[in-house]
Amino acid sequence: MVKTVQFYIRMLCWAMLLFAACHTPATENKIIPINEKPNENGEVNIVLEKVLNHQAGNAITKVTVAYDPYFKTPKKYLGFSLRQLLEATWKASKFDTANAMVIFECKDGYNPVMDLSKIYGPVNGYIAFKDLDQPEDNDWPDSLSQHFSPYYLVWDQAQKDDQSLFWPYGLTTIRLIPKKEKDRLIVPDSSNPAYSGYLTFKDNCIKCHSINKIGGSFGPEFNLPKNITEYRDEQQIISFAKAPSSYRYNSRMPAITNLSDQEFEKIILYLNYMKDHKYDH
Repeated sequence: MVKTVQFYIRMLCWAMLLFAACHTPATENKIIPINEKPNENGEVNIVLEKVLNHQAGNAITKVTVAYDPYFKTPKKYLGFSLRQLLEATWKASKFDTANAMVIFECKDGYNPVMDLSKIYGPVNGYIAFKDLDQPEDNDWPDSLSQHFSPYYLVWDQAQKDDQSLFWPYGLTTIRLIPKKEKDRLIVPDSSNPAYSGYLTFKDNCIKCHSINKIGGSFGPEFNLPKNITEYRDEQQIISFAKAPSSYRYNSRMPAITNLSDQEFEKIILYLNYMKDHKYDH
């Protein structure tokens, strides 16, 4: 008799737990970040697998991309909203978003930089983890799996000729850098002639090359321990950027063909300015 009563009590408890679970308010399309506190420089680092693997599927969304520049066709993916992830993170960490920037770090050293305000434009970013053109048990095409995993940043309504958006694959970490830290390390005052060169450098070079350790590691650092202008002739720097393969066999650097000579000279002006502003943080 006692065992029978205990059995029914256990069954009642399980029934109550199941009822509560079924009637818990939905958290669909919500990202709940692990609380990442800013470091001593005010930066917040988001290790994507650490955060997104805890979402239990409730924040996953189907993404339709109008034009994917890698595959050169419209695509569909499964992923997470970049805007929701960043909002949830900076609110939880009390990060100062005013004029901040975002660095997307990839496992191959490609680390493009974007102003945080760009995330709130008309085009929405998503952190994709599965190509829906692949079989159910494949996240990416077999030949690309090692390159694209764990994540690929895509944009839903990006135009084919929009060069202001980055599509990094092998994405592992997102860094939020506050304005004061960014300005201290790599940005001249806006009244300085080198500021225009900084803007050109940011849009064209910093995704592969770092300056004071901010930027990509796909190519060499340009300011530490020596500035590139301290060991390369300025005209040679420009000539190499225009046609890397004419200097180096099998160069990984693509030819820079979208900049005028005047824009290259602005970059050189910025590099010369940074030669006197080295910060090894």
